[in-house]
Amino acid sequence: MTIHPLVAQLVDYTLWANTRFVDRLQQEPDELLDRPVTSSFPSLRSTMLHIRDAENAWTLRLQGRAPIPWPAEPGTSLTTVVPYTQRLKELVHASGETWLEGRVAYADLRGYRHEQERWQMILHCCNHGTQHRGQVITMMRSLGMQDIPANDLVLFQRTLQGS
Repeated sequence: MTIHPLVAQLVDYTLWANTRFVDRLQQEPDELLDRPVTSSFPSLRSTMLHIRDAENAWTLRLQGRAPIPWPAEPGTSLTTVVPYTQRLKELVHASGETWLEGRVAYADLRGYRHEQERWQMILHCCNHGTQHRGQVITMMRSLGMQDIPANDLVLFQRTLQGS
């Protein structure tokens, strides 16, 4: 098996999972989305926007673009999250093996220079989002929220198989 289908599926999963969380969180009042919770980021909204901003940064790095705007945009609506994941998905789906295996030089947000293969950057980006969605689940539970979205990769894979 080549790497492209694996990377594409992981990006598809990331879009699916981000969409599930945005859809669920949009049902809540702003007060709850912005309520302080002890975690890496101070609220549900700030955690989801961090996912957005990081996905934008990695997408731009994959394209060799700089400087990286942070935040990705001034808007704080959760509706701004999914379009950035969609852009990453479109970039990956339009690519091929050679592009994924290509190396990209970039600077991190502190200005340190790095060089990696694109597929590694994409895996990091998707894994980063998974980490923070896990934090969102813990934050939702600590706030007493119900109907927390399941977001296991295997659940996504089962939806692809129709089971």
